[in-house]
Amino acid sequence: MNNFFWHEDIAEYPKNNPSFNPDQVYPEYPFCENVSDSPNQVYQMIRSLFISMKLDCENIGKATWNPLGEFIKQGNTVLIKPNLVKHENSANKGRKGMECLVTHPSVIRCILDYVIIALGRTGKIIVADAPVQGCDFERLKKSWGYDKIEKFYRDKGIFISIDDLRDSKVISKGGHLKSEAMTPKYNGKIINLGKHSYFFTPEKKNINYRITNYDYRILNSNHNGAVHKYCISESLLQADVIINIPKPKSHRKAGYTGALKNMIGVNTSKEFLPHHTKGSKYHGGDEYLEKDLFSYTIGRIHDIKDILNKKKIYWSDKTFDSLCKLLLSRKKSSFSEGSWWGNNTIWKTILDINIIALYANKDGKLSRYPQRKIISIGDMICCGEGEGPLLPSPKQVSGILFCDNSVEFDLILVHIMGFDKKKIPLLVNAVEDKRLYKEDDIYINSNKETFCKKIDEVEWDFAFRPSSGWAGMIEK
Repeated sequence: MNNFFWHEDIAEYPKNNPSFNPDQVYPEYPFCENVSDSPNQVYQMIRSLFISMKLDCENIGKATWNPLGEFIKQGNTVLIKPNLVKHENSANKGRKGMECLVTHPSVIRCILDYVIIALGRTGKIIVADAPVQGCDFERLKKSWGYDKIEKFYRDKGIFISIDDLRDSKVISKGGHLKSEAMTPKYNGKIINLGKHSYFFTPEKKNINYRITNYDYRILNSNHNGAVHKYCISESLLQADVIINIPKPKSHRKAGYTGALKNMIGVNTSKEFLPHHTKGSKYHGGDEYLEKDLFSYTIGRIHDIKDILNKKKIYWSDKTFDSLCKLLLSRKKSSFSEGSWWGNNTIWKTILDINIIALYANKDGKLSRYPQRKIISIGDMICCGEGEGPLLPSPKQVSGILFCDNSVEFDLILVHIMGFDKKKIPLLVNAVEDKRLYKEDDIYINSNKETFCKKIDEVEWDFAFRPSSGWAGMIEK
């Protein structure tokens, strides 16, 4: 397995550069007439990382240099999977709030250039994600510059679109929320993992899975006993190569977001994704810790609201908030909606999706052997800490992390974040799954000599702040 962590003492995303062009003409750069007068440190860092990894080393410095040719062959279909979770960070307004929330367009632009070089204008490029139900995707594209990337390539005769994979969204009208069906560019294909799922049991059980803002009755029809269905986008199934571009963050339910969690966005319908299990830990759930009537009531209000949304019945968001605030002031459990260290559901969903991503063929059937290559390039210039994934606070790291294995990427990532892999259910189970990971020792490769050691020997000093539900339980 290959990994590399490129780190700068200070790194920033490019400004005053609408198309995110490089700031100099590199020998291999295919659009030499388009160079920016303002710095583009991100482009330099990713390019330097490829050089340090000695990708296509014989042609470095030449017009024929093709660093991603080791992974991408002409004629391939390549899925670029960023993290485009939402159009706003309501807890941290402004540029920094967005920089720690979504994959920055400058990272996507640089990677696209090298994918185009590798394909030689053959094959197909897909850039897509399924954000949360309340995301205004078009607003995100326009406000953050993803549409400028589309225009840049379109003007070159290269038709690349950044697509929304959702089949439904929630819209707000006059203080009311309503579910609205969508027609995604790529259809979703239902795949039943059955006995290969982490949720598998020989017989049906009275288990109540939940995902906030979606009808739990539909969710539980997709997951019970030997039936464990996911609705996977054709964009993934068509792909020969996936370039996963996560935005590393603390995460309220999973503990952290990395390469493994970012793959959730290839599922087109959220009603196939268990996020937590109804009830307290005492009752076999992981919604919250202690037995608590008020917490139970809040959960049931969520259920009613989600059913009404599915039936396209207007529901007053203010009424819902008022009810919940009243109950929240009285509940004794400090956790809700599975947003705490005791969540024993979300990791199973994440690993199930990653098994599909790696082993499902173009028809959606599981194979014994990997069906596509997956590489991860983490946008770690500015990461997120605190109440991620939707309300993170900015955490400056000034790095780019590359790995050709998703589990190894995440193992390196949590060390950088200052978290303990042995305290995160997702990683504890991922490293034991030979379908996803077969290594033991990890040696870090980096441009900084202080990081070039075995992973457990590196002294990281970034110390991410976890979400409140994981505080004191995930740190080293």
